Amino acid sequence: MRQAKTLKICANHLVLPSMPVQEHAGNDKSCVWHATDFADGELKDELFCIRFGSVDNCKTFIEKFQEVVDSQSTKEESEDKDASAATGLLDKLSVEEKKTEDVSKEKETEEASKEETLAAKEEKKSEEEPTKSKEK
Repeated sequence: MRQAKTLKICANHLVLPSMPVQEHAGNDKSCVWHATDFADGELKDELFCIRFGSVDNCKTFIEKFQEVVDSQSTKEESEDKDASAATGLLDKLSVEEKKTEDVSKEKETEEASKEETLAAKEEKKSEEEPTKSKEK
């Protein structure tokens, strides 16, 4: 694809770590790489080839392309680390939730036993009151 006004060549696809770029076997001024193309409305793997006016331009392109590939692989590694860290935090969170649930169950049990104790004391008082009134 070319830009509208300047007619400079541009590629409109993602550059992924799995995309090696290499010199074309028959020409030192050309290089090839595979990328996913969506120009016709459907995804398909295409082989792209570009030819430059000089060998130096071709080598510069390959170097820049490789720099982008390397930076993408570095980003993927850091994203994997971030995802692992997030997973670890989620695991801790779920364990803490279980502990919180256990603590709340213990509190409920303690409250229930206190209520039972109070009810038993009130029952004893109500039984003792008629006895005291009979004695008077």
